[in-house]
Amino acid sequence: MYNYFGLALVSTIGIVFFDDDPGSVSIQEWILYAILIYAAVGFVRKFIELAEQEKL
Repeated sequence: MYNYFGLALVSTIGIVFFDDDPGSVSIQEWILYAILIYAAVGFVRKFIELAEQEKL
């Protein structure tokens, strides 16, 4: 789960760093958004998996 958190943190910092023009989105920002979504989905899936294991 730490790697998903790390991906989310790095991509968020990257998005802030690459945001030169608030009126448009660069290709680097789109790639970082995709990484951020991937990390969020992976984190939620892992969290649900661990929660289900805890119930048993």
